[in-house]
Amino acid sequence: MLNDQPFSALWQRMLAKGWQPLSASELDDWITRVRNGVVLLSSDPRRTPEVSDNPVMIAELLREFPQFDWHIAMADLEHSKTIGERFGVFRFPATLVFTQGELRGILSGIHPWADLLNLMRPLVEQRIPPESA
Repeated sequence: MLNDQPFSALWQRMLAKGWQPLSASELDDWITRVRNGVVLLSSDPRRTPEVSDNPVMIAELLREFPQFDWHIAMADLEHSKTIGERFGVFRFPATLVFTQGELRGILSGIHPWADLLNLMRPLVEQRIPPESA
């Protein structure tokens, strides 16, 4: 069956995971509230098919850093563009990574697993909470 609205299907899958829909105007309040989170930015999966892989990859990636109480938000196509422009994102899919309420970096595009881990580590290494004594 042909899917005429691939982003709609992707959006529904992300909502089913309990991820937070986020508009550009809600972003700053969300970051302040959650402190440690990622924001998934998308584009039309018909133009950029790898957009559909990003939620799976990012969910797995966050499991590698359990020291953080991660929250995941996602922006629809319109808000992805607006938020992307704010942060200088030109390649989608993109993931904004925030720890302790600060933007630590942006993961743009899809990468092999080892590369993705290597890109994420420096974004969180300096911010990993110390272990309890």
